[in-house]
Amino acid sequence: MFLILSQEDHPLYERRFPLKKTTLGSQQVLNAQFILHAALDVFDEKYKSSKELFLKEIDQKQDYRVYGYVTPSNIRFLVLTDQDEERVKIFCQLAHEQLIKILMNPLYQLGTQITSPSFESVIQQLLQNRLNQ
Repeated sequence: MFLILSQEDHPLYERRFPLKKTTLGSQQVLNAQFILHAALDVFDEKYKSSKELFLKEIDQKQDYRVYGYVTPSNIRFLVLTDQDEERVKIFCQLAHEQLIKILMNPLYQLGTQITSPSFESVIQQLLQNRLNQ
């Protein structure tokens, strides 16, 4: 699961994707959301002590790891996956580039959910190419 949060912890974007070890049914989706939101406290602690954008693994539950990434404008990415760190880092960097394009769009209102079909399409492609192998 991939989640983008605003500076105020409002969800801007959420995307589910299949994991190697399981498919996400409705109960697993709720568990994934709970795991990601529970990782926010750890995220904040790691962010305060790091100068990097990619915070690496911030939590681990069962067979899955939660990775964190923060943009210079304090928009946060959380990724729940079973993939290795390098794949997640590259995915986050590419997703950040796409987020910049959305934020630069004069029609996008800051702090609102991202509903752009082109953003959705690119993120879906990135997930398939980077995190679903």
